[in-house]
Amino acid sequence: MRMNKAWAKSCKENCSVKLEDRLADRLYAVAERAKRQLKVQSVLELTRNGVRTSQVVGIISAPGATLEILPKIDGPNGAVRKALVRMLAVAQGLRVADGELTGLGTQRSDLLEVLIGLFANRLLTAVRRGLPRRYIGQEEDLQLLRGRLNVVRQVTRFAARPDVLACRFDELSEDTPLNRVFKAAVRRLAGITRSAANARLLAELAARLEFAGDSAAPLKEPVRLDRTNTAFHDLHRLACLLLSGDWQSMASGKSVGFSLLFPMYELFEKFVSRCLVQAVPQCRVNLQDTSHSALQGRLFHLRPDVVIETQAGPIVLDTKWKELNHEDGRKLGVTQDDVYQMLTYGQAYKAKRLVLLYPWHSGLEEGFNRRWRVERTNRHLEIATVDVGNPSGAVCALRKIVGVDGASR
Repeated sequence: MRMNKAWAKSCKENCSVKLEDRLADRLYAVAERAKRQLKVQSVLELTRNGVRTSQVVGIISAPGATLEILPKIDGPNGAVRKALVRMLAVAQGLRVADGELTGLGTQRSDLLEVLIGLFANRLLTAVRRGLPRRYIGQEEDLQLLRGRLNVVRQVTRFAARPDVLACRFDELSEDTPLNRVFKAAVRRLAGITRSAANARLLAELAARLEFAGDSAAPLKEPVRLDRTNTAFHDLHRLACLLLSGDWQSMASGKSVGFSLLFPMYELFEKFVSRCLVQAVPQCRVNLQDTSHSALQGRLFHLRPDVVIETQAGPIVLDTKWKELNHEDGRKLGVTQDDVYQMLTYGQAYKAKRLVLLYPWHSGLEEGFNRRWRVERTNRHLEIATVDVGNPSGAVCALRKIVGVDGASR
């Protein structure tokens, strides 16, 4: 049953939102469950007048209220929402065209409705061409032979019944693990969408998936993605993304809230990592590398976000989801702890270049970059930025940061 959400609001991360106590409590309850799932310190904090968001983005929905949290990116909500969907697409390995987003009404729909519309439109286009099917073994007692005779069953059960044949045969079926995942996603989204257009698309999808079975644990279905179902690979990733946001009441088994949240520092890191792989395909890009430790004996493992192997030597890059601050003088808001961490990485990896990568904002010139030499070494620490609202521009910016001369094995 679709929840009636009379109150809906969009805000940005690390902002306070005013709302009634009862609605704040409901959203907070959903957020606390999401916090445990995401393993973060905070998602929402209760305040005197409502709630305060933390460094997560996405949707929190409870009966009577929906809160959309957008990243702190310059621009109106529609443009920021579009940038966030692009980031999610890159981070999740999804291909999303600009024209596709324009048709989904990113100006007026919240993030959840945009993602539901993206999923429903794509899946409906795909299933109209035909659902993925597979052969499933069947056993049935028939008057005419179909497939092979089950000799043991025939002798033990129907020895005196020559008019009945125990048959074994393969039947082409739509009840596949992949279709069960899609059916679970369609059913779940139909219960939370507030868009009449999305509801119509989901209703048609439900009818087309009628013969797929119900799944108690769709995220654990043994889905096999291969060349026979290539058209559904992105759709499966998107379905799993949408299903991962669900949680249920342990007592009743009924869904009493919904959250689809992403820690921004993790999202930024994944976005940069995937863009880097695309930017410098001729380099080896190691993500979350753990090959070095701070102390001998493999004590205190180091885990830089990215290590790029180039002919000129390794480049260690760490992402920081926070704005650079011109008011902090020459330090620009870079913390001492971040510098110490990068110096440790540099020593362990024998890297001459250390890069702290921040999101670009309109207060900075395009392609903002600063560079300092580490005292008594030939090592340099750099600050660079990338525009998360422009994935193709981010790829070019990262290629320039790595450097053309050093971008080959």
